[in-house]
Amino acid sequence: MAERTSPLLDAEKLLQLRGDSNLVLIDANGAPDARATYNDHHLEGALFVDMNTQLAEIGPDAANGGRHPLPSATRFGAALTALGITPGSLVVAYDDKNGANAAARLWWMLKAIGHKRVQVLDGGYQAAVAAGFPVSRQPTVAKQVSPYPVGEFRLPLAGMADVDKARQDPGSLVVDVRDPDRFNGIKEPIDLIAGHIPGAVNIPFASNLGREGKFLSPD
Repeated sequence: MAERTSPLLDAEKLLQLRGDSNLVLIDANGAPDARATYNDHHLEGALFVDMNTQLAEIGPDAANGGRHPLPSATRFGAALTALGITPGSLVVAYDDKNGANAAARLWWMLKAIGHKRVQVLDGGYQAAVAAGFPVSRQPTVAKQVSPYPVGEFRLPLAGMADVDKARQDPGSLVVDVRDPDRFNGIKEPIDLIAGHIPGAVNIPFASNLGREGKFLSPD
């Protein structure tokens, strides 16, 4: 039986992987100024991935898919090719939210197309810097690779109609992972309408993290 790869990678182990020809390190910072942040500082050797144009459909319609709907599998495959990722690559993604936000999205998308070797850097950018991983302002150039072979997303997806049905089904659960203030409509820095989907429960993504900014144990 093949050994199961953990979804998470410690910063110390990432240090040990420096120089591995199969490693593709991805800066998945999803902030509005993500490109500027990458240009100012990123982990040495990391490639920038754009949340808005590579991990989401371009020109989303808020009424028909939200802010960051998934791109087609074909477009995602093209993005992977541009990043120098092949089916044999070890992809390690990090973000500035301790790995709990955009990096986790990229992990899911790669798993959804059947990519085997992908991990999220536990603790994100902050943990790597604390562990002594070098930081650079020099953009990384992706390797030239053959087109990534992508068929379709293999993991289950839900559309808005599915969510509407689930929220009214006592046997289903709709989870909102935003912070409590946004869920409760106390503040809304992004969307036009504050609040949450009726019937949803709030489990903020940050609650997956411990005091040191690393993911909690499964227990």
